[in-house]
Amino acid sequence: MNKHFLTVSLLAVILLAGCKKDPVPTPVDPTPSTAPIYLLSEGSWGGNDAEISLLDKNSDTVVLDWFSRNNGRGLGDLAQDLVHYGSYLYTAVFNSNTIEVINPLTGKSIKQINMGQRGPRYIVPLNGKIYVTCYDKTVVRIDTATFAIEATCPLSGMQPEQLCVIGDNLYVCNCWQYDANGEAIYDSTVSIVNLGTFTETGKITVGQNPGKIKALDSHRFIVACAGDHHSPVTVIVDILSQEKTPLSVSATNFDIYNNTIYLYNTSYDAQWNPTASFYRVDATTLQVTPMLESYSRKLSYAYGINVDPATGNLYICNSPYTASADVYAFRPDGTEIRHVEGCILSSKVVF
Repeated sequence: MNKHFLTVSLLAVILLAGCKKDPVPTPVDPTPSTAPIYLLSEGSWGGNDAEISLLDKNSDTVVLDWFSRNNGRGLGDLAQDLVHYGSYLYTAVFNSNTIEVINPLTGKSIKQINMGQRGPRYIVPLNGKIYVTCYDKTVVRIDTATFAIEATCPLSGMQPEQLCVIGDNLYVCNCWQYDANGEAIYDSTVSIVNLGTFTETGKITVGQNPGKIKALDSHRFIVACAGDHHSPVTVIVDILSQEKTPLSVSATNFDIYNNTIYLYNTSYDAQWNPTASFYRVDATTLQVTPMLESYSRKLSYAYGINVDPATGNLYICNSPYTASADVYAFRPDGTEIRHVEGCILSSKVVF
């Protein structure tokens, strides 16, 4: 998820207001010291309770329900992704089939893009466009000047999830779908979509049920493959040599900062009680180092992990399915800075 700022006056109001239902005032010129954090909460399935909240990165202050306070309505049903690009925040709301365009200073909705029945999932921005994966097995290109859907690229794989950009191509995870009998079946490929022609030009086999992907550098990406939820694997793919190198630990989710991969892996006991294990991985040597070992139980419902690009601080959303989430902040050495309460199924932090 990516960045924007509020003013000193805005944060002063936030510090005084806490979580009151007062609207956020119109800001003036922002400064880096007042940069907020945007917290995306997916919400519960069918609950129509997706939300964006506002965190102060320098204190324990939280403005819950920031989006709905400023718009008189919520985001909708199942907010899947949030990115900051140019002058706006963009949110993909899966079940509501919308892309919400939001002013990052005021929280006001600028545009709600109707995605029909496509089922928008994940967003990546580039060169004045946003590219959105959709569960109708397409990638959609939207112009950020007009907010119009410009083009659609059909994919030959199963339902797509995350995507990333390297060079002239998008790399798109093809994950899973239901068969004719209602049973889940799994893909194992990443589609290559040429940005110039906006067509699928090939696929790379990576592992069963790929879902999370990020570019590591100019010729490598990392992809987390969930398998059938019993045999996960995380692979680094070199698109020049076609070499595929599995990590010694698998990732349920991950983020990248300063040539380091930060990841967690969630495992379950016989009663399906989760435990989360956290690691940092050197992206060059692939050496794996455990971290946050004393937090495995406390963060057992880890549901999102993001690194602040300005500080290297690590933010983890711990989201039990039936309770409000907690968001923990750690320094790069693993020292806890603070934790605050989020909303239902908080899943991503955008800086």
